[in-house]
Amino acid sequence: DLHGQQFHLSDLNPAPLVRMIQSQEAYFAARLHETIIIGMPRMATALKDTVWSLVPEKTKDKIRYMSEEEAQLHIKTQCDEEVAGRILAAMQQNRDNRLTLEQRKKS
Repeated sequence: DLHGQQFHLSDLNPAPLVRMIQSQEAYFAARLHETIIIGMPRMATALKDTVWSLVPEKTKDKIRYMSEEEAQLHIKTQCDEEVAGRILAAMQQNRDNRLTLEQRKKS
């Protein structure tokens, strides 16, 4: 969930992202069911577009880009009620500016 994420020009270097993708592919490829990226800022989209051709197809098939509303609906249809509730509660906490990171970690 990228809500509130701030990107700067220094974040546009694709090398760290390429290394991360390679490590994810090596370690998580078979284990990963799905990754949902929620609310990706335009600056991050430009960086993703730069390296997307390097991502193997089997990994691309497991990555979804969604708005908050799309993700909520997807989670409710893909997860049982208890799991969906926990994920949606975490998303809501992430959007609550009154909560600190420490408070979110404790809940």
